[in-house]
Amino acid sequence: MSLIDGTAFFIGTLAVFHNNFHCSFVIVVMDAVKIWGKTLRAAMRLNVVKVSRAEFLEKELGHYCAPATIEKIISGEEKTYNLIPIETLDHVAAGCINYQTTVACSIAAVAGVPGGLGLALAIPADLAQFYGNILALSQKLMYIYGWPDIRDKKGEIDDATLQVLTLFVGVAMGCKEAGKAINAILAKLSDQLIRNIPEKLVTHSAFYSVVRQVASWIGIKISKESLAKGIGKAVPLIGAPINAGMTYYTFKPMANRLKKHLRSQALTNIGQLGLKLC
Repeated sequence: MSLIDGTAFFIGTLAVFHNNFHCSFVIVVMDAVKIWGKTLRAAMRLNVVKVSRAEFLEKELGHYCAPATIEKIISGEEKTYNLIPIETLDHVAAGCINYQTTVACSIAAVAGVPGGLGLALAIPADLAQFYGNILALSQKLMYIYGWPDIRDKKGEIDDATLQVLTLFVGVAMGCKEAGKAINAILAKLSDQLIRNIPEKLVTHSAFYSVVRQVASWIGIKISKESLAKGIGKAVPLIGAPINAGMTYYTFKPMANRLKKHLRSQALTNIGQLGLKLC
């Protein structure tokens, strides 16, 4: 079943079984998780999602710190928020948000051109591009505000990485449970000097349960958003500006919400550890 088929199945199930909500809810949750899983896998195949922590930090922080200082951050010896003023980190984060938003909107405008029969093919690609940019920005904001590398020691994406990224997308979409899980993971990492997130930390059964709940929540949101965007695309010529506009007013708040959460975490740690300017 394709992603668009899954979306239709979700909407149909909700409508047909509205008088038996408990049974309907179980079916919807299972399909919503599948929708997010397919969207995530499609997005992860895009080049935009491949963010090298070391290269990104060297490029973005090179204007503010000496190479030796950046190396300490990359190695995990120091955190960004311990060496660089929060205002500087905010400035770098804002630049990344503006850039990624522009990219997402530009792609959305192109994806919004088809109408009629182009609808079924355009929606999955559009979703992948949208969430690909969200996933790329999530990694950048994580690294700006002091998180270790989410990839394994070989630089590969594993199940633990996908679970962490799912939680961060949940935070960006306003899911409180995702925010609590991210805070719990950070608490486990706060007193450790590590370069990568240990896989066993995020594959624990308790975290897996939360990730599945968040995945379901995201899948339901995707279903609703797909329907709204699909209506705009079905109208030839005006589909492009409508889709770009909808992407902007969806992407920018998600980005700012995630930035706010990560910034809050950094400020909490600064309060506990103090700031050492580079």
